[in-house]
Amino acid sequence: MLSVLYQAPIWLSGLLLVIILLAAIEVGYRAGFRTRDVWKNAEAGGGNVVLTSMLGLLGLILAFTVASGVSHHKVRKQAVIAEANALGTAFLRADLFADPGRTGLKQALLAYARTRTVASGKALSADRFREIIDRSLQEKAKLWPATQQVLRQNGPAPIVASLVAAVNDVMDLHTIRVAAVFDRLPRIVLVMLVFIAAASLAVAGFNAGISGRMSRWRMTALALVLAGVMLLIIDFDRPISGFIHVDHDSIHSVIAEMEADLAQ
Repeated sequence: MLSVLYQAPIWLSGLLLVIILLAAIEVGYRAGFRTRDVWKNAEAGGGNVVLTSMLGLLGLILAFTVASGVSHHKVRKQAVIAEANALGTAFLRADLFADPGRTGLKQALLAYARTRTVASGKALSADRFREIIDRSLQEKAKLWPATQQVLRQNGPAPIVASLVAAVNDVMDLHTIRVAAVFDRLPRIVLVMLVFIAAASLAVAGFNAGISGRMSRWRMTALALVLAGVMLLIIDFDRPISGFIHVDHDSIHSVIAEMEADLAQ
């Protein structure tokens, strides 16, 4: 089930969560309705105490997982901004050297920068994402030879060191951004979240079954709200194929500045 939540289209993941929660309510209600003569009322056997405790635990794990998802999203945004800054810095420091090496390095940085961005709000398949990474690795491999070409000019040591540090930052941030994209919640956490949500609604349905009546629209509303929150958590864990995306405008701006500089 967990693989489906991650690999299926995001709307299908949401539908699956709704089905699981509604099924839990219905199973719990039917089980409670059949045993209502034994239990007499929902308070028997600590029913409401158990339900309250489970809902409290559900709220706790929801808060934890949402906060974790938001944190991962923030790290991805910061990585994009850091990479944009690193690309701009390396491009400017290349101006401290003369041609022909300067222009070659600038062109290599521009070609690499173009591989580090996608259209805003555009969902990517796993295969397409791998293609983008492979293409960026190919352009990244050209950065160091272009840097070595510039360093053959034997410029002042401080200037050489500053350029090497800038290019190294660009190359290091490739690894950081890729790692940030694949940084997800431990799968056991998501399993426990779905299990606790389903179990809580099953107990709520069981208590309603004991009383012999249930407000289905209220229970359905609760299931939809819980499914929506869990879908949000899953979406944070699917940054390349869900509704939540990181804005790449900072890198687009740097690319525009590079293109304008090389066009002069």
